[in-house]
Amino acid sequence: MPKSSVAPRASQECSKRSIAEYLLRSTSTVLETIFQESGNVGASIGLLEDGNYTFHDIGTRALDDDQPPTKNSRYLISSMTKPFMGLAISILVADGRHGICFETPVKDILPELEGRTALVSDQMEPELTIGHLLAHRSEFLRYTNLWESPKGHIPWTTIDPVLSLLRHMPRSSQYTEKTFDNSRNYSNECFALLAEVVERTARMPWGEFVTERILQPLHLTSTFTDVPQDHLQDRNSYVASHSVRVDGLMAGGHQLWQRKCMTGPKAEPLLIEPSQVSCVNRGSKPSPLGAAAGMMSSTKDLLKFFGYLLEVFGSLQGQRYDLGHKISEVERGMITWWRHILSHTQSENSIYAGGWLVAIFSKNTTNISWNPCDLKHRWPGSDGDNARRLQSAIRSSHSDGALTANRLWYFFQQLSIGGGVGVGKKLALYHGGNMVGATSSCFLIVVLCNTRGFYLDAANIACMFLADALARKATEPRALQTLCANLDTVVRHIKGSYIRDLALYETRLEREYSQLACAEDFAGCVGRFRLVPGVFAEIQGHAGGSLRFQLYGKGFEYPLRARHDCCAVSSEVTMTFAMPMRDLVPLGVGGNNRLNIRDFELVFRGRRGSGRPFEEFVWVFDRNGVYEDGDESAFAWKRVA
Repeated sequence: MPKSSVAPRASQECSKRSIAEYLLRSTSTVLETIFQESGNVGASIGLLEDGNYTFHDIGTRALDDDQPPTKNSRYLISSMTKPFMGLAISILVADGRHGICFETPVKDILPELEGRTALVSDQMEPELTIGHLLAHRSEFLRYTNLWESPKGHIPWTTIDPVLSLLRHMPRSSQYTEKTFDNSRNYSNECFALLAEVVERTARMPWGEFVTERILQPLHLTSTFTDVPQDHLQDRNSYVASHSVRVDGLMAGGHQLWQRKCMTGPKAEPLLIEPSQVSCVNRGSKPSPLGAAAGMMSSTKDLLKFFGYLLEVFGSLQGQRYDLGHKISEVERGMITWWRHILSHTQSENSIYAGGWLVAIFSKNTTNISWNPCDLKHRWPGSDGDNARRLQSAIRSSHSDGALTANRLWYFFQQLSIGGGVGVGKKLALYHGGNMVGATSSCFLIVVLCNTRGFYLDAANIACMFLADALARKATEPRALQTLCANLDTVVRHIKGSYIRDLALYETRLEREYSQLACAEDFAGCVGRFRLVPGVFAEIQGHAGGSLRFQLYGKGFEYPLRARHDCCAVSSEVTMTFAMPMRDLVPLGVGGNNRLNIRDFELVFRGRRGSGRPFEEFVWVFDRNGVYEDGDESAFAWKRVA
């Protein structure tokens, strides 16, 4: 990072313009370096300060386009969709005519889930409620592996397979033994179920409900739940989706640690298809999973949305805003939403509530006791892979010691965004997302980018950096240089952690598995196998001697590899559909949750004699990533054809 990247201007310059504007101008080179060196094509940054908007754009709208994005450019906002769904549920609750509340058992609306319990610390609450879904307090985490696939393909477009899984699968003893005082089992299925709750309660598709009851009343004209696919070619309105190649990262990764800087190796971007989870319309209504991660929006619209939420929060806290006597439906929903969130903020910790990650700390806290060895706790503000890699860097021997558990950025020690929560406490709300197209937000700061953040989630890290600088009101050049030096350290650790894990993954895949020389030798694996009604997989032989694994008969076709010690005539054969990252990343996947080969192992068994077909395969399909423990239960998929 260039040491001269912070402009040597006196702090008096801030008197002529806002702190936000000064910070974006002074750190523009730093921010651009972060995005460019991690392979990002373009990004849009927006800050909301004292009712004023400040924007900054980086790079271009697409790899094949030379124009920069703007504050109105529409990005896939991925999991930033969840706050909209949290408000949608709150509107239904506030309406009063539907007879639902946050404590309503989900089975009352989805009777298919009769008997399913929530994972909560209070065993006196055995029923899975709408509030539990909003807080990710369920056992559904282990099903994620059954829908996400390369090229944005989703093997199911209705809620039926998820309902079938939850109705027929046994409960997980691993999850039921855990408590969830301050944590969550993050699961997109929870929000897919909430979409079904909206549809059955309001009797209209979830996308139409969000559009008519939230987006239109708030005049969010650049936010969508449904976009015709051909509209995406309009670069004046929509940015493209990208990923990054990893070939060069493997070759030059050791330099990252030897040189102790964040500049190498540089990732190479490439265009990819938008995810089918997204609101891109391919001839059918938006998928239920779109309610978890599928909307599109702009930095301007998101800041406007957050500004409305903040006004309502101010009215509840007796601050400067007054909603008046006439309250609209969406404002009433916001009040209900805020009260629901605030009811979960009794202790100082990080929780998930109402579609947001929520951090609550004392106003004058100077040192947060954050245990990096607790895998369910994340650094406030860090999201997804960034969070896991920061934890890994603190705990592992490959850390150079510069990153410590107590080196939390000031923003999350002196929380000042979101307002007061009780006497002497502060509240911060934040969320991130990382699918085909990435986003990250800390409530009054929005950073959207058009590139998946496998190597570095630059949107998230830039958002944390700006939050830190804003909270400090860092306008002195020396103070900004210190923040930039801290940023350099954090970025280097995150990149180095990914390269290290990537190398371990590739080494194990090559050492333990090989491509099939002759698929006919493993003909006993070919066929259709069912887990529960409506959930099945097919193993098919293809020209060239390969076997392909495909969920639901229409998902992505994964090539299978056999373990080196397997014999075609054995009574048990182990294969994996894990793929080299150089093949996966161009297809739009490649984060930490792809770096555990065991998550993709299939063990074929039950053969009744040599040469006979296998009767089943078992798969531990709860993806546990690299650092997080999951359910180790191996579920059998029985042959049906």
